[in-house]
Amino acid sequence: MTRTGLLAMLLLHGAAAPALAAGGAQHDLVPVDPPYTMTSGLKGKDGKPAKDISGIACMPPREGKRRCLVVNDENTGAQFITIDGHTITPGADIDLVGGGPSPNTLGTPPSKNGCSGGEGKFDDLDGEGVAYAAPYFYVVGSHGCSRGKAKFKLSTFVLARIKVDAAGEPVGPSAVETTYRLGDALGLAETVSAYYTQDLQTDDGDATPNGLNIEGVAVDGTRLFAGLRAPSHDGKTFIVEADVGALFAQGHESLMAAPQVIPLMVGRGAGIRDLAILPDGRLLVLTGPAQGQTDVPYSLFAAGASTNAKLEPIGRLTGAEKGAKAEGVAVLGDKRILVMFDSVKDGGPLEYKLP
Repeated sequence: MTRTGLLAMLLLHGAAAPALAAGGAQHDLVPVDPPYTMTSGLKGKDGKPAKDISGIACMPPREGKRRCLVVNDENTGAQFITIDGHTITPGADIDLVGGGPSPNTLGTPPSKNGCSGGEGKFDDLDGEGVAYAAPYFYVVGSHGCSRGKAKFKLSTFVLARIKVDAAGEPVGPSAVETTYRLGDALGLAETVSAYYTQDLQTDDGDATPNGLNIEGVAVDGTRLFAGLRAPSHDGKTFIVEADVGALFAQGHESLMAAPQVIPLMVGRGAGIRDLAILPDGRLLVLTGPAQGQTDVPYSLFAAGASTNAKLEPIGRLTGAEKGAKAEGVAVLGDKRILVMFDSVKDGGPLEYKLP
C-alpha cells in the first residue's frame, strides 16, 4: 500500500484529526403546508419527465419571487425554475457540458483512472449539486466512477458555473465556464484521495467498494465545499473545501494546492447528499445512505465551515413519497428550506421549517 493510501485508511479509521461529532438526539421534521404545485413538468433526459432531481439552489427573492436552478443527474445541463409562493414554474434549460470535451474547459482532464469498467462515453454531467453565490450558479458533476458499470466518464468530472444577472438570466453567450480542477483537489486531498476514481458500490452490491463521489455543493463566494457521499467509514463522512478563484483561474494548469478536508461524524452508513449555506454562515448538511442501506434516514445537520467547528443535529426528514431519496436542499430564509427528491416525478418538492 502506498504512503498516501495508508494515511487515508488511518484517517478513515479515526487515527488522525478528530471529526466533528454531532451531539444530542434528532427529531422528526414534518413537511409544512401548503404543498407546492408545478405549472408544468421538469425536463429529464431526452425530454422525458424528470425523476432524477439531485440538486437545487436559489437566488435571494426579487419582487416576491425566487429564481432557482435545478439539476437532473442524467442530463447534460440544468434547468431554471421560478418559485412564486408555493407555485413552481419551470423555465429554460441551459447546457453545461455539450456533446464532447470542450477545449475551453479550464485545467486538465484527470490523468488518474482507477474505474474497473474502463473509459466510458462522454455524455451526461451526472450533476449532483447546485449552489449560488452572486453572480454565479455552480453545478457539480459526481466526479466518480459510474455506479452501474464502473466506467470513467469525463463528462462527470466537470464543475460548471453560470454567470447570471440580477434577474437570474445568463449573462451573454459566454455565461458558462467549466473546469476540471475540482478533480485535482480531490486527488490532492490526503484523507480521501486514495478513493478518487475508485469503484462505487452498486445498488445491489456489498459494502466493500467505497469509491469517492460528490453529491452536494455549497459556495460562500470564495470557498467551494464539495460534500462526499462516499467514502464513509465508522460514521465519518467528508467535505472537501477548495478556493473558487483557483478552480476557475484562466489557463490549463492543474491545481497544485491541497484542499482542506472537513470530517463529519454523521452516523454509521451515512454520507452527504447535499449542502447549502445557512444565513449565519454555517453549512446545512443533508445526509442519507452512503451506499444502498435501507436503515439510514435522510437527516439534516448544521456544521461550521472549519475542521474544529461544532456539528449540530437538526432532524430527520419525514413525509416524502415511498422510495423518494432526498438529494437537494435550498435555504429559503426565516428557517424555511425546500427539499427535492430523486426517484419521484419533478423532485417531489417539500418545505420544512427548521427548529
